[in-house]
Amino acid sequence: MLSKAENFYLDKIEQWENELINQRPNKLFYIYSDYINASLSYIPDMHKQIILQSLDNILFHLHAILFNSTFQRNTAQKLMHQARVHNESIFTLKDMKKLNIDQLHAIANKQMAHYRLLATGQGILASKHTGFLMGDFLSILIINLRAVQVLASIYGRPADSPSEIMISLKVFCTGCLPYKQRMEAWVEIMGELEKEQQSFFYNGNDEMVPEKMLQTLLTELIKLSFLQFYKGSHTGAVIGAAGNYHFTRNITEVAHHYYQKSYLLNKREEN
Repeated sequence: MLSKAENFYLDKIEQWENELINQRPNKLFYIYSDYINASLSYIPDMHKQIILQSLDNILFHLHAILFNSTFQRNTAQKLMHQARVHNESIFTLKDMKKLNIDQLHAIANKQMAHYRLLATGQGILASKHTGFLMGDFLSILIINLRAVQVLASIYGRPADSPSEIMISLKVFCTGCLPYKQRMEAWVEIMGELEKEQQSFFYNGNDEMVPEKMLQTLLTELIKLSFLQFYKGSHTGAVIGAAGNYHFTRNITEVAHHYYQKSYLLNKREEN
């Protein structure tokens, strides 16, 4: 049985899910979406698969590099240090589950704010300097992969096994998708979560990067084109900051709700 606080957060997640289902974008979104889909229709299926496979490989290798980097070790130490303020018996990331939901939520909120700020700053710099503009797409991937890794670690599920690596990358891709496809992908990963067995290997659907990710790639290319056109202006700074912030907000929101719900469902089963 969950505590009042745990039930409160579970209700908030369910409310967010309902809002995602019932969300109705304006006409401008539909016009933009139709334009994107029409543009993608000109790309041969074979080339689409090559792009998706390349993105799959990029994400997998980036994840491995980041998770095994000094940044990860330093971040893990900082997270555990923050956690030991509340519980002295936390010495590994998996021990983070010993914290209560309010404590985990507070730590997660600080980390989400940090990565959203990083993404916003990257967008502003990309609108002013060629070097940052050329590396904007890679930078935003790195920032958001790290954000997902950190949120997973906060809720005691560090991506240190094939199963957790696959899950974290699917959570990341879910957050990247346009809102309608995001809900469909969310339902899929939640279905896998509910029947999940704590195994070392991943047993769910192994399709990591869905075809709808091409919409996200094209949107990023359009954003970069606008940044180049408005380079050095206030308009460019607004486009860069808003685009990167919105992208990161979607991913951190999905990741936080996923790992928080995972924590709460595990607590309910244990009790």
